[in-house]
Amino acid sequence: MTNKDNCKDWEAWHDRQPPQPATLHVSGKCSFADSGYTVELKPHVPQGINPAIYILDKIVNVPAHVSHRPSTVEVEYSEKTTAKYTQVQILPDDVRVPVREVW
Repeated sequence: MTNKDNCKDWEAWHDRQPPQPATLHVSGKCSFADSGYTVELKPHVPQGINPAIYILDKIVNVPAHVSHRPSTVEVEYSEKTTAKYTQVQILPDDVRVPVREVW
């Protein structure tokens, strides 16, 4: 289940405020027809050939029981990094999100 059309408002930013190293943050929202779903982002293995694009896998966890009520799930990911990314790519949806610098 990719749920591409139901995930939106993706943002990515490097928080470069001291202390170092910087923290990469990625956030978004995914909507589902039923409640109980969770969504997580994990680093893709292997990463791609462009070191400026950080690739994450979107993993949708299906609940054992659903309540048949629509729900929206906040998706958040953060990681300390010394790399300078210009984009985050979210698979399997192939969504590309520009990375902002925050000081």
